[in-house]
Amino acid sequence: MDEQARTDKSSRQNTYGSPSAKVWGLYLSQAEKVTKEQSESWTANTDGVLVFLAALANGTSSPVQLVVPDQSSFKPTASAIRVNILWLISFAFSTVSALWATLLQQWIRRYAKAGDRPDTRKNRARIRAFLSSGVEHSGLGEAVEMLPGFLHISFLLFYLGLVDFFFHINHIVAHCLLALVSLGVLLYVLLSITPLYYPNSPYHTPLTPFLWFIMESAPLVKYWLRSQTEAMRKRRKRIGGGMRRAIENRAFKHHGLEAYAMRWTLTALDGDHKSEEELLHALPGIFHEDKPGKALPSLRSEIHGPVNSVANKLLASCLYGFLPEPVKKQRLSACLGAIWCFPETAKRHCDAIWTRWTGTRNHPWAPLSAETWSVAENMTTNSDPLIAFRAHCVQAMIAAMWCNGRCPCPEPEASTLLQHQLNASTAVLKVYLTDKNKRNHLQLAVAANLLSNALRLLPQIEPGPDMPLRLKAILDMICDGLDVSDIPDDLRARFVDRAEVMKVYGPVQDSLGGPYDISAFDVDGPWTKVWTPI
Repeated sequence: MDEQARTDKSSRQNTYGSPSAKVWGLYLSQAEKVTKEQSESWTANTDGVLVFLAALANGTSSPVQLVVPDQSSFKPTASAIRVNILWLISFAFSTVSALWATLLQQWIRRYAKAGDRPDTRKNRARIRAFLSSGVEHSGLGEAVEMLPGFLHISFLLFYLGLVDFFFHINHIVAHCLLALVSLGVLLYVLLSITPLYYPNSPYHTPLTPFLWFIMESAPLVKYWLRSQTEAMRKRRKRIGGGMRRAIENRAFKHHGLEAYAMRWTLTALDGDHKSEEELLHALPGIFHEDKPGKALPSLRSEIHGPVNSVANKLLASCLYGFLPEPVKKQRLSACLGAIWCFPETAKRHCDAIWTRWTGTRNHPWAPLSAETWSVAENMTTNSDPLIAFRAHCVQAMIAAMWCNGRCPCPEPEASTLLQHQLNASTAVLKVYLTDKNKRNHLQLAVAANLLSNALRLLPQIEPGPDMPLRLKAILDMICDGLDVSDIPDDLRARFVDRAEVMKVYGPVQDSLGGPYDISAFDVDGPWTKVWTPI
């Protein structure tokens, strides 16, 4: 009795309490999912053959009266012998197809049910792995793929016999039938070889893998004659992986598929705002999941248009729609995160914030909220210097508007964002926030922080006066009217040395001319309030 109890306890531990039970459970769930998909696919293929043969049998089930000729006088013609041979072989292939399909269905059911026995997860996993390896090595999938080939051979032989039969009855009918059969064979050959040159082609016949094997094996002779051992090894490995694996490898190396998939998805989701929002929320992950240094310029350039269109709709729904506040915040975060993935849409967002600051008109692309502020802060560390520069400008403009009471961001959230933005201690920031007379100090700190970071990024951006002039305009707007008397030492330490400013702006001043008015560059403007004199 004790022995039985210990056995039951051990069995329960193996089933539920074993440290490896979760691992084996994961394997079983994935293996059973794959087995189900394979079984359904293989069964569908064999069902198609059986249904076709049943329909063919039902269509030719009319009784035929057999007449046995007088053996002494009957001499079949050569044509009759050929026709009967072709039709009998065709019939044999049809019946073999039916038998083969029946056997395959029996094997598939047996394989699908194996491993369903009640046992520990580890033992079930071992049984499943053992049978799966057998299915893989014995080529059950290839056997299912080969099944339609028997029917195709049966069709060809039947029509060849029919052409021969009609040649001894009526030549016009025979030639018409021969032309149709020849056209069908030509089309079949074209369908068979199309995937060899266009791997993404949906057309495929049972002859295709055989032709692929011949085409892939032919270079082995050349490699053998030239003693190219390494090339032979790679070619054999490619052949061993099979045609499907070769097509998958081509897909992994093919450029532009991500852009095609994204464009198709955005088009398919048109009008489904919730799904569009989920897609935009996940979009930044595409550009951050690859290895460092691996750029995706083609993907960015090809999908920024559709993303721009979707962002237009969703941002407009946030401004003009009647969305609950949590939904609105989530949608804003998703849209803004996607916008900052592309230089074009990031520029549009930055320009919209500038327009919102210099005017009073609401703009869907310029929502003044904690979400906009937070996304801009996150993008200041972007590897693209132009995007990082624009992010610094946006967060500085929003911070300045918040100081002036134009950004409806709750003070706790704004305090956290400012603390990260200025890298300031809580105590210093608290002084700025509690004393309204020192709000101008906070704006000066924001301006000094923007100038310091921008001077670091501007030399990395494509030369030209556009970005430096925009930076100066933003700084002039922030610093205009601010009192610079009684500046504390900790704030003055943030100011930028004049020589560092002129190191960047000197070449810009020299390049002004043509479409640029030199009067637009006033070295002595309000922005000098955050400079340290020489």
